[in-house]
Amino acid sequence: MNTLFLTALIIETIFGLGFIFIPAKMLGPYGVILNETAATFARLFGSAILCFPVLLWFARKSENMDFKKAAVYTLLFYFLISGIILVIAQTAGLMNVLGWAIVGLHVLFVIWFGYYAVKQN
Repeated sequence: MNTLFLTALIIETIFGLGFIFIPAKMLGPYGVILNETAATFARLFGSAILCFPVLLWFARKSENMDFKKAAVYTLLFYFLISGIILVIAQTAGLMNVLGWAIVGLHVLFVIWFGYYAVKQN
């Protein structure tokens, strides 16, 4: 479980900081062009994403299984819901073919977090 937490922590930190500091460069390779309003909301989204690494950092260090389970369920629901939104965006043509890589990353995390959610019950 700690490997999962560390992997998600690193990836979410990269994406969170990227959305905050260089949103246009983060989304450009996916064919997304941001105006100032969209860049502001991308930065806001980045600030929210940075909450996950904080949660995961503490969950990795904790011996409390209820806390670890809460972190698993939190990230499972995040990746599931955001994955659905990404599939809708991808099929609507809002991103180029590289957008499927982000969808795939979310599917991978849904499976990985889902495994621990089921395993703990």
